Amino acid sequence: MNASELPRALLSTTDYGHLHPNAVCEHFAKCYPLVDYQGRDLFLFGQAREFGDARHIVSFHGKNSPVTPEHIFSYVIITYCWQGSFSMELDREPVTLQAGDCVVMDRHVPHGVMETGPDDITVNLILADEFFEGRLLDGMADLASPFATELMMPGASHDHYRVYRTAHDEMARACVERVLCEHLEPDMTSPYLIDFFLAALLTHLLRTYEPKGVLDDVAYERAELMGAVREYIALNYREGNLAQAARDLGYERTYLSKFVRQASGMTFKQLVNVERMRRAALLLRGSNRPIYEIAEDVGLSNLTSFYQRFREWSGCTPQEYRKQG
Repeated sequence: MNASELPRALLSTTDYGHLHPNAVCEHFAKCYPLVDYQGRDLFLFGQAREFGDARHIVSFHGKNSPVTPEHIFSYVIITYCWQGSFSMELDREPVTLQAGDCVVMDRHVPHGVMETGPDDITVNLILADEFFEGRLLDGMADLASPFATELMMPGASHDHYRVYRTAHDEMARACVERVLCEHLEPDMTSPYLIDFFLAALLTHLLRTYEPKGVLDDVAYERAELMGAVREYIALNYREGNLAQAARDLGYERTYLSKFVRQASGMTFKQLVNVERMRRAALLLRGSNRPIYEIAEDVGLSNLTSFYQRFREWSGCTPQEYRKQG
C-alpha cells in the first residue's frame, strides 16, 4: 500500500460510536483479571495476547470511544497519535497527545484513556518480549540510556514511560507510516518489515530524545550478557544446552541459569522452546515440508512433544496453524 492510500484505509478503523460507557467496564470485567497495584485494583491486559509468528501487534484505539478504565499491559507499548488528539492518564498523570506525538510505556504502566472523537486516530504498537532479541535492536545497548536498558530486560518489573513530542519529527512519522502501510495490506503484510520499521522508530526515539547517560558497570554487563544469551539461542536453538552455553559464554552454569531467569522472566529452556516454536511457525507457513521433518529441524525428534509444545505456544495444532496462513 502506498502512503497516498492510507487516509482512505484508515477510515475503516474501529468506530465505537454506539457503545455505551458501561459496556466497556462490563467487557473488561468478563475478559480481564483485576490485580492490586499500590492499593488500587486495575485490569491486567495482555496475558493471553497471541503474537503468532510475529513479534508485535498493531491495533487501533477506536474512534468515538468512551472512557477506558485504568489498566496495565504485560508488554512494551508505543502509542502514536496519527490524527486528532488522544488524552490519557499515565499513572494518574494527565497527558494529551497531539497528532504526531507518541508515548512509550514499559511493562506495567497503569493507564486509562479518555473519550475519543470522530476524527481521532491512534495506533497502539504492542511489542512482544521477543521483539527485543537478536541483532535488530543491538544498537539499543549502545545508547547508554537507562530507559532503553529497562525496555530490553523483560524479567524485571518496570513502570516507566516517556512522552515524546514528535509532531514535527519526519523520521518518526515515516516509520509509523510504513508500519501502517504494511499492516493494512493483508495480502502482502510482512511481519519482518514491520519489525524493522518498529525497531527504527524505537531506536530513533531513544537516540534523539533520551538524555545520554552512562550505564553503571553492572547494568551494562547485564544488557550485554542477555544480548549474548539471546544471540546464542538464535544460533543454537536445536541443541538448547545450558551447560554448553555457559561454557561457550564463559560463565558458571548455575550463575547463568539464575541470571537468565531474573533478566528475562523465563528459564533458559523456556527461551529455547520459544525460539524453536517461532522457527517451526516460519517453516509451517513458508514451506510444504512434512511436520515431522520440521519438528526434527528445530531440535525435537519426539513428535508428540512437538505437537504439545506447539499447541501451548500458538493455541492450535501445527496443521491448523499452517491452514491459517
